[in-house]
Amino acid sequence: MLAGPLACAGAEIEDGFGSFSGSGPGTATTASSTTAGTSDTDGSTGEDSSGSASASASMSSTTASTDPSAGTDVGDSSGADTQADTGPDCVPAQELCDGVDNDCDTEIDEDVAEVGTACDTAMPGVCADGTQVCEAGVLACQGPAAGVESCNGLDDDCDGNPDDGNPGGGAACNTGQAGICSAGTQQCQGGGLACVQNQAAGAETCGDGLDNDCDGTADDGCGTCSHDICLTGAALVSNCDACVSQICAADPFCCDTMWDDLCVGEVGSICGLVC
Repeated sequence: MLAGPLACAGAEIEDGFGSFSGSGPGTATTASSTTAGTSDTDGSTGEDSSGSASASASMSSTTASTDPSAGTDVGDSSGADTQADTGPDCVPAQELCDGVDNDCDTEIDEDVAEVGTACDTAMPGVCADGTQVCEAGVLACQGPAAGVESCNGLDDDCDGNPDDGNPGGGAACNTGQAGICSAGTQQCQGGGLACVQNQAAGAETCGDGLDNDCDGTADDGCGTCSHDICLTGAALVSNCDACVSQICAADPFCCDTMWDDLCVGEVGSICGLVC
């Protein structure tokens, strides 16, 4: 038998062991079973300590992944840095040409000490002198591109031969000399253009109206022959007649010793004249 007062179904039942309630037969529950949550030994209500730790760790991980102060050091498939490192763990150092933000200023391969210094490209001519540049994380010696050869004493097209091909030359010019020595052609010599004569001075040829020896006078020294070229006689002066000059060039006896029958015969065979 229960001690203490009892109430009807649906009403609170109270006895010496606690309070009970219910809506009908068999539905009575203890007040402690309806309290939200589970009471820990310290009196607190909620999840146990392991659940709290998991939630805290998850929250911490999320915060770290979205916190800008954690840095932006990102690697490519090779493991090398491809972005600037701005995180708190970045230790500034001298910037190098290596594709990495060594000085932690959010820029990559800037202000590299070697960049801009002179270097040798190992190319000939004007292409030899270069400047150090940083390309894709590697230092390279970059020189000027080969150009068109000009007459300046330099190897402009970087083929190892200065002024090759007579650059700028080939045009007709006047040497300023007399006679046949006046006509010339522009030639590239010693890094500059010069007018070089087409013909060298030679012996005067009588009767051609030219200044063959380039002394300023055409057919100079050509006088009247001492006798007719079709007659035998004393040796004739070489330049007294154009035909005599040809014969004396082929047969010096005619101008050194005497003008004999052979010399007369050469008027026809050499000069093509009929005596």
